[in-house]
Amino acid sequence: MNKKLRLLISVGLLVSFGLTTIWSTVPDLFWIQLGFLAIGLLVAFVFYKLDFTIAMSLSTLIYVFSIFLLAITLFFGENVRGATRWLGVGPFAPQTSEIVKPLLILSYAGFLVNHQLTKLKNLLLYTIMAGIPIVLVKIQPDLGSALVLSALAGFMAIFGGLSVKKTVLIFFFLLLIIPLAPYLLKDYQLDRLESFINPYHDPRGRGYNVIQSVIAIGSGGLFGKGVRLGTQSHLNFLPERHTDFIFASFAEEFGLLGISLTLIAYFSLLSLLINTVEKLKEPEHRLLGVGIIAIFLFQTVVNIGMNLGIMPVTGITLPLFSYGGSSLLSFMALLGMSARLLELTPAHQI
Repeated sequence: MNKKLRLLISVGLLVSFGLTTIWSTVPDLFWIQLGFLAIGLLVAFVFYKLDFTIAMSLSTLIYVFSIFLLAITLFFGENVRGATRWLGVGPFAPQTSEIVKPLLILSYAGFLVNHQLTKLKNLLLYTIMAGIPIVLVKIQPDLGSALVLSALAGFMAIFGGLSVKKTVLIFFFLLLIIPLAPYLLKDYQLDRLESFINPYHDPRGRGYNVIQSVIAIGSGGLFGKGVRLGTQSHLNFLPERHTDFIFASFAEEFGLLGISLTLIAYFSLLSLLINTVEKLKEPEHRLLGVGIIAIFLFQTVVNIGMNLGIMPVTGITLPLFSYGGSSLLSFMALLGMSARLLELTPAHQI
């Protein structure tokens, strides 16, 4: 199958499933998400036409702009339920931690292609460079997005020349930080970790979200209950049914069959991106591909994992599925870059 057609089918399935679930659970938001999809197609086209050579030469400016967006959000952003993650711009309030994801991929790729991480100086510079946006997002506070940015920086470092020895040392250093979690995380974030370990210790409090999610998925059976017939979501037992736990809402209404099609679509998309990266000749193009894969893979695995109760609840959206304009626009930008990378593979391999 033609790679672009495969990309289109995979993305089309995921977006359609997401829109259907939003229409079913929160119909008032369906048209808003559809509007963001229309804008997202334009964003995808812009990033598809992006000249990567020029972007790499401007990587420092792109990075500075990304940090500027995150910084001004802390001072002038909208505070919603104790978190300052949205920057009000007229009727649209973008979540800047989502908007900077494709920008940081370009920034990191531009740095790594010109600075070998085998040198300690470059490794320290990259660590600082990656650490600043992570800290700014963590302060908002947005632990989920901070983890995504950490995964992005880590993946790109490993494939950007970080030696196995240094990778292992960094891994053990991170293990040593775990005992400091009570001092680094907020109370509600610690509650989420405790509920992950034993959700039934407090089934009506800390463990409520996970328990209801697992019930919703299990109740879907083989073929699901049908559109708008999910009891967990429509009777408001399932929290965040159109964002963090949209996978559970979908599973309840479409069952194991729907879950299987969704997983196949994600697998098809990710395997296509991995296959593309393997065939790219230029190191900067491979780094861009690795960054795109890192975000798609990490968010997909973590979101579905937390819906199944096998990972802590972190507030990470499901790519192309969850409601949210900023998230959708960010992933459409990544898809535009992906389509461009497909064209850069040797002609006989497309």
